[in-house]
Amino acid sequence: MRNSGISLLFIFLGLSLKAQEIKKTLWKQGFENLIIQDKSDSLKLFFEHREFRNPYHSMFFAGMILEDQDDLEKNDIKWIPLYHNQHVGVYDAETYKFHSLDAEEKNFFAKNNNVFRNYRFNFRLHPEVVSRYGYYEDPFETKFNVLLDTRLYLAPGLSLQTGISIPIVNSLDNQGMKLRAAPSMLHYFTQPWNSHFFSLSAGTFYNDRYGFDLEYRYARLASTWSFGFAGGVTGFYRLYGLEYYSESMDNLYGVADVEWRTGIENTSLKLSIGQFLYKDKGARLDLIKQFEAAEIGLFAAGTDIGVTGGFQFAFSLFPGKILRSKKLELRTTEEFRWEYTYNNEDPVARQFRIGMPRLANMLRNYNEAWIKHLSRNNNQ
Repeated sequence: MRNSGISLLFIFLGLSLKAQEIKKTLWKQGFENLIIQDKSDSLKLFFEHREFRNPYHSMFFAGMILEDQDDLEKNDIKWIPLYHNQHVGVYDAETYKFHSLDAEEKNFFAKNNNVFRNYRFNFRLHPEVVSRYGYYEDPFETKFNVLLDTRLYLAPGLSLQTGISIPIVNSLDNQGMKLRAAPSMLHYFTQPWNSHFFSLSAGTFYNDRYGFDLEYRYARLASTWSFGFAGGVTGFYRLYGLEYYSESMDNLYGVADVEWRTGIENTSLKLSIGQFLYKDKGARLDLIKQFEAAEIGLFAAGTDIGVTGGFQFAFSLFPGKILRSKKLELRTTEEFRWEYTYNNEDPVARQFRIGMPRLANMLRNYNEAWIKHLSRNNNQ
């Protein structure tokens, strides 16, 4: 009996040392909130990597880093990528088959998730570009700022995003060229029940808006369908350096949508209906195609103030990591998203922008079919 206890102790110590070695190796490569559930026949790795827009790239990168680890091939390995300090789902390392976390996995994560110890101070550089075309005297009017912001985790799923906005050029409006605060907000992300995602934000946003924003999305990530709703109340604000001007917060918006993954060339159709950002009521249809490193979409919209169409795209900005130490990282943004609409006068079916991707855009990259497609391409 005594010898059996000693053997179990050595097995436990061996697993613990292996887990610490894996954590140390991955931390150096930019992974954060590393939590490892290591058993004799399996390994479950919880992690976050804020440099990657697509979670498959973080899983593939982790696999490349760990492929030389001794005895790792004997384990049943599961990847559990995190987003804003919360779990999204579980992917098998071999097949990338998806399933939601079970009660044991959720409890293990809750006990080991430490928002104060498990993250670097992470600073992000990204551009803000607003353009208008077509005026005879000034055919190309634009406002271009560079934002330096950071996200501080305050509690599980709860974070504060803030930073500074550095004006580069402005021929669009009279906001001026003074240094000012970037959009800053409290943000809460959670998945209280499997496949039910919530995002709540309060603060200052893009489009010169401040207020409250709530998103809900039902997305079974092994399914071709998802449904969502976004709504809130906002008002207009403007910063001139340290000078602040605002109007009453009385603009309500609410938009419901349904998205279908067609199965054809990694495209999705998304129909949105409701009252949009500038109180116009109507509908918008998006056709979205996913590429390994980018996303491109076409859209058409009609509301009670007009009709429009255009395109949008999203991708990670080069070079990603600029500077990384044990407790500090400076990088470019994981997602730069920009949209062009041919109707530059009337704000038809404008979508609301907060300081992170909307749930539909984020969860699209976690879909099992998309992850498996990328895996097959990399294995060819």
